[in-house]
Amino acid sequence: MNRDAGLWESGERVPAESHNTLYLELLSAYEAAKNLIAGGTVLDIGCGAGYGSDRLAGPGRLVIGIDYEPAVARAAAGRYRRAGLAFACMDGGRLAIRRQSADLICAFQVIEHLRDQVRFVRDVAATLRPSGVAILSTPNALVHRGPRNPFHLHEFTPDELHALLAQHFTHVRLAGQSRPAEIYSLEAACRRVRAWDVLGIKRLVPRRLVSMIVSAVARWNGLTPPQQMPLSRFAISPDTEHAYSLFAVCSHVPFDAERVSAAGV
Repeated sequence: MNRDAGLWESGERVPAESHNTLYLELLSAYEAAKNLIAGGTVLDIGCGAGYGSDRLAGPGRLVIGIDYEPAVARAAAGRYRRAGLAFACMDGGRLAIRRQSADLICAFQVIEHLRDQVRFVRDVAATLRPSGVAILSTPNALVHRGPRNPFHLHEFTPDELHALLAQHFTHVRLAGQSRPAEIYSLEAACRRVRAWDVLGIKRLVPRRLVSMIVSAVARWNGLTPPQQMPLSRFAISPDTEHAYSLFAVCSHVPFDAERVSAAGV
């Protein structure tokens, strides 16, 4: 396996795979975010494979996706090419961007990976234009199930996240992003299948075949294959107590109520 392939096998990033429910969750978050502003400069922190930055792109926008790993930023730039979309290598935990230069900042499933989370939020607030909007998502520590991700240094409860964001933004609205209940059953079924793989053969199986296996496991257990789950099943709502992920919208000025409501927040 080459080094670049290992970037996606580690579990630190979410590849663009339709059988990956975290990928579907992220797509839903990007869909909610893209309509929060009409145009301007958009910063996508921790862009990974670049599919989210591509979703944010559109007329009247300059979207810049950043990732701290050079190979990842290069791969995203090579795959997604369109006017108004660019990728750069930068450490999201130490933003080196001009103050008050971004109209929309997205950081989905990023803050839990960072050592200095206070500095990160402070930098995001400083980079945002006075009329801009910052959006963050992160696992909800109240309900996060399954083995702990070794790349997550701290996962937030709703109260913790709101308290941190409120130190740097005048307006903070916290929501939750749900995931279909049957995903937990599917994940358990897939773990039972992986338990038979004592030799680690999965690492050698083409990703397309893995997708087919996940679909087959879902159907065998009477569940909906992830490939057939609409993004609406990963909806954003005011419920933060039971949500799998927290979804925060932050600003220095009052929100555009119509746009924020349309995003489900």
